Amino acid sequence: MKAIVFDMDGVLFDTERVYFEAWDRVAAEMNIDVTEIRERCAGHNAADIAVMFDAYFDGKATYAEFGPQKTAAFYQILEERGLPEKEGLHEILKFLKEDGYRIALATSTRREGALHHLEMAGILEYFDVLTTGDMFTHGKPDPEIYLTACRLLGSDPAETYAVEDSYPGLESAHRAGMKPVMIPDLFPPTEYTRSIAAEYPSLTALMNALKT
Repeated sequence: MKAIVFDMDGVLFDTERVYFEAWDRVAAEMNIDVTEIRERCAGHNAADIAVMFDAYFDGKATYAEFGPQKTAAFYQILEERGLPEKEGLHEILKFLKEDGYRIALATSTRREGALHHLEMAGILEYFDVLTTGDMFTHGKPDPEIYLTACRLLGSDPAETYAVEDSYPGLESAHRAGMKPVMIPDLFPPTEYTRSIAAEYPSLTALMNALKT
């Protein structure tokens, strides 16, 4: 059986930049600097972000206050500009489905947000399995989300691709024993990522490689 699992933000959609903009908008209103912590939090689920955020600010700000405002700012930006899709998004999903792949999503985003994005882009029908950040106590780099995606797909992790852009996501897939693939977005490849993952510049390039 052919199987592939996609991360969402930064892989299917060019939304990591939008998240960062939302962080900055709210931070300016609260008069705090989130430049360092927002990068640390990239790729993590909301529960882990809350812990990291609160530890970083140590009482000067809380994620209970910041988080909802950041989420509202994010959706406001999407409403203003639309959902930015990555190059080759529809083409690769169509190819994979026609070629007999089972397809899953493994995103740190909550299920409500993931469904919003997939439905807005008109690609929900391509996914056999959705695993989302609110399903787990600990998100990426913990391997549970990817192991769960493979279990629900009925696939062997060692024979399943995991397409990622973030360092925690790649680590999660690697620890799950999968075949990690990096499509760089905001964070560049490192010596470590190149040791654990194949690398392609876009979804289109990955599709072309899978065709050979």
